[in-house]
Parts: sequence; structure tokens; C-alpha cells
Amino acid sequence: FMESTSKLAVSRKTLHEQLADILREKILRAEILPGEKINEKEIAQRYQVSRGPVREALRQIEEEGLVTYASQKGCVVKALTYEEMSEAYLLRSTLECLAVKIFDGKMSQEGLIKLQQAIDDIEENAKKRELYEIISADERFHSTIVEESGCDRLYKMWKSLRGSNTATYYTMKSEDLMPYDVLGRNHQYILDLFRKQMDVDTIVREIDLHYSVVPQTLYQATHKGKIPPK
Repeated sequence: FMESTSKLAVSRKTLHEQLADILREKILRAEILPGEKINEKEIAQRYQVSRGPVREALRQIEEEGLVTYASQKGCVVKALTYEEMSEAYLLRSTLECLAVKIFDGKMSQEGLIKLQQAIDDIEENAKKRELYEIISADERFHSTIVEESGCDRLYKMWKSLRGSNTATYYTMKSEDLMPYDVLGRNHQYILDLFRKQMDVDTIVREIDLHYSVVPQTLYQATHKGKIPPK
């Protein structure tokens, strides 16, 4: 995927973080395909950096589940397995539900506005099948819920799992399982629970369900309708 040489922009992010962002977007936009090798040397030349930051960037998106190292091929794009997706979403939903319990399900007016804006962006980009923008809006939706708790350490722990969400969306797209037509509706249901000030148990139960449906869909599609293990 070599292009003309260019320098990375001056940014608060480190070099490897900028490179990780670039590679992540290229993968999500299908500019780098599953099984395709990502060449360290070519990336370093393309962005006029040493190979150290490139390795760190690849290590970061490997932890996110977007790439893996294959024998005699090097670093290649991959998709998540059901087990990997299920584990990542279990951790993510557990932390998010803890945040809801901390603020007792009482979302601020500002938070409600942010959730609606994120949903509007999800719906708009779902119509255009713009996966990168959908993921960005989805992250804003769920991060708003976690941030409402006011717990910085909890938010940092939840944020560290961002990559698994990116990899999940990519996997669902590559498996042709992306439910573009219901993405906005699924998030709207959670927002409506906050607006109605439903009890915490109800909100938490629905967030758990929201996260569990995706890996179950992947499992059933790849295991011919079998019920996924609990």
C-alpha cells in the first residue's frame, strides 16, 4: 500500500500513536485487506521515520486484534475469533455497567445530548456504509456513559479496550455481518432508558445484552447456527 513519501503531522500524539491511527484507518477502509502483509520498511520510508515507531504501532494494533504475525509472512491483517470478541466485550461491558452503577443511571442533560449526537452520526454514516466514522461515533456514545461516572481510572481502563471494539466492527464487516440498518436503533434504545430514568438493573441488563449480541451473531454465522457457549 505504498504511496508517495510524506511526513507525519506535528501532534500531541507520539509517532507510534499517529502511525497506529493511520494503519487502523487503512484497515477499516479496506485499503489493507485480510491476509495482506504490512511491511515495516515501507511504512518507515513512506512517513520518513525510523522502524522503531513502526514496530510500536504494529504492536499496538496487534494488541487491538487488527493484525497478527504469521509464519514466513510477517505482520498481516486478521479478524477476531468469537472467543476473542466475546472476552473483549465482556470486559468492556462490565466496566461500562460499573460506571452506570456509580452514577446510579442518572445521566446528565449534557450527557443525554452527547449520546443523541453520537446516535445521529451513527445513523448518518450507516447509510453511507462509512465504517471508520461509525466506529468513531460508537466510541463517543459509550465513552460518554463511562465518563459520566467521573472516575478517571475506570475510564482509562475502559478506554484501553478501544482497540477490541475497532477490531470487532472490522471483523463483522469482513464477515459481511454488519447490521447497518439497526445500529442507530440499538443505541437509541439505551439512550431512551436513560431518558426515562429507568432503574439501574434494567439499564445494566440492556447494556450487557447490547454487547453480547455481536459475538453471538458472529458465532452463529461461523458455526452454522449453533448456540454459542456461555
